[in-house]
Amino acid sequence: MQNSNSKHSEEASHTAYMEIAKAFDQLTYKSIYIFDSIQKKIEYISNHRFFLHNRTSEEIIGMGEQLFSTFIKAEDHSIVNQANQAGSAFYATLPESERKSYTLAYNFHLVDESQNTLLVNHRLTPLLLTNKGKIWKILGMISLATSNLPGNITLTKDGDTTILKYDIETDQWICHSKIALSEREIQILRFYAQGLTINEIASVLNLSADTIKFHRRNLLLKMEVNTINKALAYATAYKLI
Repeated sequence: MQNSNSKHSEEASHTAYMEIAKAFDQLTYKSIYIFDSIQKKIEYISNHRFFLHNRTSEEIIGMGEQLFSTFIKAEDHSIVNQANQAGSAFYATLPESERKSYTLAYNFHLVDESQNTLLVNHRLTPLLLTNKGKIWKILGMISLATSNLPGNITLTKDGDTTILKYDIETDQWICHSKIALSEREIQILRFYAQGLTINEIASVLNLSADTIKFHRRNLLLKMEVNTINKALAYATAYKLI
């Protein structure tokens, strides 16, 4: 039988991570949620239009796993299933001490009642493990995708310079080096994040506008995106700036 001290400790831990999630929710435009992988239920979800579709967060939580099958475009269900299965298999190979260091990410289309679609990036990382090291609570985050296609299944480790990309056809994780940005490129991206225009960045750095455009083109090519906003989102997601 569970003793009272252990029970109180679990209740305190539960309260702590829920309060942290709620506080974090106030600091980001992204939609976050907490999923209990043992009980297969959503415990918390942002009051955000990504998912709500004129429903309350309580109604969404009540949908459980049906939430994803309802709001994910039918053509993307197989991608989501493959991403989650491949991610779970990978986590199972890791030593317990490393399981909370990795983040699984992939893109899929959300669809609303009017069949409008929105390509989003889904990121998941283990939040709590059971006493036996099994993944228990998962922190998920939904934001606008930086690419134009669903899929792009990746695993990243905090502080690592590589990225694992999943090849659906071969069912393998392939290791790639993360994109390396020059100091000038990082500098320019940061100025873009502050809302400066090309001419304003050129003036601050004492460079020509054409030089700034040159660096911008290189940034877009490196990240394989077509707008500077997507480049910023990519650089932020992979902690490049």
